[in-house]
Amino acid sequence: MLKLPSPYEVNLAVAGGGCKAFYALGFGSKLREFGVRFKGMSGVSAGAAMILCILSETEEKSVEYIASLTRRNEKNFDLARIFRKQHPFPHENIYRRTIRYGLNFEKVRTSPVKIYIQAIQAIPKQKDKLGDFINKAKLISQTARAYILDEIDKEKGIESNRVQKIVEKWNLKEIIYTNEDLNDEKVLEQIILNSSSVPPVVEFQSDKEAYFLDGGLTNNLLLEVFPLQEKKIGIYYEKTTIIGKDPKVLENTLLIYPSRPLKITSFDYTNPEGLIDTFELGRKDAETKKEEILEFAKKSFIESLLI
Repeated sequence: MLKLPSPYEVNLAVAGGGCKAFYALGFGSKLREFGVRFKGMSGVSAGAAMILCILSETEEKSVEYIASLTRRNEKNFDLARIFRKQHPFPHENIYRRTIRYGLNFEKVRTSPVKIYIQAIQAIPKQKDKLGDFINKAKLISQTARAYILDEIDKEKGIESNRVQKIVEKWNLKEIIYTNEDLNDEKVLEQIILNSSSVPPVVEFQSDKEAYFLDGGLTNNLLLEVFPLQEKKIGIYYEKTTIIGKDPKVLENTLLIYPSRPLKITSFDYTNPEGLIDTFELGRKDAETKKEEILEFAKKSFIESLLI
């Protein structure tokens, strides 16, 4: 069947936020139903999983699947798991299973959409196991404290740079994965986990040489990868996400924020009703803003002639 080009085109940026990112999955599924074409997509942490799920066109079945897993998960932390030599947090196992279930690798691999996923390359691995453990423990505690205090200050309107000091102290590096890196299904899964590495909830992800941290540590809404003149939709869930953004980056950008508080927290994997409600709110908000979205995403007459 001949697929006609869409008169609507945008770049889509999805913020990380754990379970809150299912709001963006619902919103994005509606954009696709509206006939909006994605020229580029960026995702950070759980946002990376969401953009690939949207590309895979598996939004509804993915949220149903993770809801079924969380119905069987009674605790977000289970000390007894340690005595069974299991990780006390169930999040990574559930997250990986949902990624595998919702990812259509061939659709992602063959898509013309430009993809950008950010992670933070943290510290090199050490052969000395004790030294390696101490290094990781120091970095995790220092980074977590800096991030939390920065967020508190941002909410109060106070400038803060604790995370930036941690970045400089530990020589942390932003890594942006693109389509060229997505040539293997297992590699793609690991890239999503690298971008979502939030120890101890999601274990410290690593390759043969280095460890990774959540890409949202330095930039949780990756709008900067798109050309300034192109139209962008950015979906986020915390007001602090866009504080400090360059005004030029926010030009030609339609920012989307939930119309009411979400009924789930970032790392609550015991709340299937909250997950579904968050997803459905995203769809509802998109429907409410449909006219505004399509007007924003509409191509100019000249752009239409160049299709």
